[in-house]
Amino acid sequence: MGSSAGQRAIKLREAHREKVACNEVRVSTLWARSCRAYNVQIDLDPRTKASLEKTQQALKRAEPTLVACPRQTLHVSVAWLLAVHASYPVPKDSLWERHGEEWTTALNRIAAQSAGFRITYEHVVATDSAVIALAEPTEPVNRIRRMIRERLRLPSETRNEADLVHTTLFRYRGPLSDPQKFLAVLEDTSAEAAAEVDELVVSKELVYPSLEAEVLARLPLAHR
Repeated sequence: MGSSAGQRAIKLREAHREKVACNEVRVSTLWARSCRAYNVQIDLDPRTKASLEKTQQALKRAEPTLVACPRQTLHVSVAWLLAVHASYPVPKDSLWERHGEEWTTALNRIAAQSAGFRITYEHVVATDSAVIALAEPTEPVNRIRRMIRERLRLPSETRNEADLVHTTLFRYRGPLSDPQKFLAVLEDTSAEAAAEVDELVVSKELVYPSLEAEVLARLPLAHR
């Protein structure tokens, strides 16, 4: 785990520290509501999910107001095809009917040209909208993201600009009970988990955040 991971975590913490410390956290208004999105993601194996859940339990004791993302929903977002927070001129389902096959074919090709890899979690960071576990290395995922941006003709409303590789552990239900204490606990918390990534998953999200989702395709990565 190079220092680049540590540096990235420090930068991200600093960028959000003031807002979190002042309790200016953004409440998740969509939580448990029906929604619609089509996503490309990495599913985590049961062991990795169980390790991340241990981190969640420790943080939940320190800050009981947090809403934990249930174990089965823990994943890494790679890209949006039709994003949950974006509005489109026509219903997302009809866009999927029109373009889904072409996008899935292109994604299958991208997966076949991407070797499997391993990600490791260590740092946990509170942003103003979520508490996330950062995964390293970022390059294999960002390479896939670049290929998606270059090769898929997605609607202009879909904006894929992420370069962080992370798993969301919590959303905010409301103000934190003790932001300073929470930030202090966070400094001393590390996520100890690793995952072997050997496929991409195309998923249709029905209840936010992936509380209910349907797997549309599993796309194997090339053997290492």
